[in-house]
Amino acid sequence: MTTDVRELLPLYALGILEPDEATVVERAVAKDAALAAELAGYQDSATLLVAPVAPAADVKTRLMASIGGGRFEKFSARMASLYDVTVERAREILGLIDRPASWNPEAGGISLVHFNGGPAYAAADCGFIQLDPGATFPPHKHLGEEATLVISGKMRDATGRVLGPGDELLQAEGSEHYLTCEGTEPCIFAARAMNGIEVAGAPARPSKPSL
Repeated sequence: MTTDVRELLPLYALGILEPDEATVVERAVAKDAALAAELAGYQDSATLLVAPVAPAADVKTRLMASIGGGRFEKFSARMASLYDVTVERAREILGLIDRPASWNPEAGGISLVHFNGGPAYAAADCGFIQLDPGATFPPHKHLGEEATLVISGKMRDATGRVLGPGDELLQAEGSEHYLTCEGTEPCIFAARAMNGIEVAGAPARPSKPSL
């Protein structure tokens, strides 16, 4: 029996024994100091083989968002409607906000995250826009309808209206405006633009991402 137990020791250290086999090992090492020491050696080796890797700081936040526990969960249903995606996909998209690598910095205190919309908006430009305090998204013309949902912070549109989290802005095809971040914190908003926009008379469309 001792020989059989010794054969099980490395498997026990890796945590891959069946419950009844693990019980056999535990009872044996409880009675035999030499077996216990041998098992400890295997466990030390196993720790080196499967050493834990510290995740990036944003991993937990994105994981919580994906299961409905993120800080922007209250927007998940509206995001699903805005982009014609499932609520689960909307949660994944919202999780991109807290992933620094998702953001593409632009000039003038503007950062962008682009992603694909669902079937109804597969041809639209979909993404998040972040404006640093005082930054302005430049005057632009809409080549199709644009829908905007403020996620955090405050922004002022060309009419002087100030919008905060949960406020929506709908721009018709052919309309023109700009947006400025108000206050001392960055402003983040979700946008869905059909047919793109023109800035200074030139089309401005992002490359299609796989996010």
